[in-house]
Amino acid sequence: MREFHKEGPRAEGAPVVWAGRDDGPALVVVDPSGAAKHNELPPTWDQLASHFQIAWCRIPASERSLEDVEDVLETLTERRASANLVASGEACPAAIAIARQFADIVSSVLLVDPVDDDNTGTLADTGIEVRVVARSHHGPSDRVEAPMPLGHPEVVDGVVSALASMS
Repeated sequence: MREFHKEGPRAEGAPVVWAGRDDGPALVVVDPSGAAKHNELPPTWDQLASHFQIAWCRIPASERSLEDVEDVLETLTERRASANLVASGEACPAAIAIARQFADIVSSVLLVDPVDDDNTGTLADTGIEVRVVARSHHGPSDRVEAPMPLGHPEVVDGVVSALASMS
């Protein structure tokens, strides 16, 4: 699996932040930028935390990188919880690969600014839906370069819309 940058202020803090419900369906966020540094979800995710278990996997904060995501999915397997993965930018291909490993519990992979749109159909044989839920606009309204931060309201809106259309 690919290793991600583990330097800078976003690398500080817990590698996995759990929030939301103690049981039921889960959202597993694979975040290469390292948001949720202070053990709290971005406030935009509060609406999702009331309906889901959320495991925010902060890739830059982990010495083990993607092994933490696999550990989260193993925990969810033990809890018999279904999971939807949310990934951004350079973490998208890794999230798709991990979803294939855990096809028995993963329902979908929701992508934000994927580095390669060709990967969106790669899980068709598993029944796991792969969908792009948000993209940077590459215009004056964007304040940061792609990928769009996972805490951005457009990302949350895209996740909510995707989940609603799949249920």
